[in-house]
Amino acid sequence: MDSDFLKEHILNLEKSLLKPEVRLSAEKVSGLLSDEFTEYCSSGKIYKYKKGDVINSKDNSDVQIWKIKDFSIDILAEDIILAKYKAIKNNKLEDKKICSIRSSIWKYIEGSWKMIFHQGTLTNQKIT
Repeated sequence: MDSDFLKEHILNLEKSLLKPEVRLSAEKVSGLLSDEFTEYCSSGKIYKYKKGDVINSKDNSDVQIWKIKDFSIDILAEDIILAKYKAIKNNKLEDKKICSIRSSIWKYIEGSWKMIFHQGTLTNQKIT
């Protein structure tokens, strides 16, 4: 597969996981996360996915606007990709922006790319 195509495809998958309509749908979430998915959350918590879970958080509101910057991928194997980027979460009501550095590991499983690991680390980077 072409690396530019893969980069764009994985970026679109990452963006979809930031949308409330995807995060609140067990079917859509299970189509994007592997059964073994683990996340090291920016809060310090460790989350292990269970089939049927939805991503239910305050970030599922139309008040939150997400932006992805500096997106890149490393192809670790034919079926494994490491995605790296900065995520900027903007709360429209509070005019507050929070930046985190993110990494995800995606694996090609049974005909589709699924996230198997994700980590978000908060930064104190000033966002303008």
